[in-house]
Amino acid sequence: MTASSRLKIGMWQSRDYNSILQRISMKKATTSKKRISAKEIKKFKEQLIHLKEELLKLVQKTTENEKEYPSSEVGDSVDQAADSSARELLFELNHGERQRLEAIESALKKIEQGRFGMCEKCGNIITKKRLKVVPYARLCIKCKAKMEKPA
Repeated sequence: MTASSRLKIGMWQSRDYNSILQRISMKKATTSKKRISAKEIKKFKEQLIHLKEELLKLVQKTTENEKEYPSSEVGDSVDQAADSSARELLFELNHGERQRLEAIESALKKIEQGRFGMCEKCGNIITKKRLKVVPYARLCIKCKAKMEKPA
């Protein structure tokens, strides 16, 4: 192997090595930009606790409203249908609220475990923009879109 060929190989390896280092440092920089700081996590935790409190108040109010709709055995079929419909609507609201409460509880647990903001499906970081809108989001926007996309 001649000196010039060794020099060419050395330069190629050097350029390749430098480009690898650049890619690694760029990847670290973009990853660190996406990560959520401790200060931001604290804000998200406060927001989640506030949402939880508001939701519990709403569930309590809904439960109190359910008591206002006792089953009416007296009355015509229209009254019974209206009462049944009202109770069904309250139950559905309660079901959705329970699901949201479970998601909030899960997000609070993830904060304690140090996994908050990670997509449950792909493991990527959920964007701060998405978390600001839905702080209890379990999936990144790409996975959520795939899940909702009709088959």
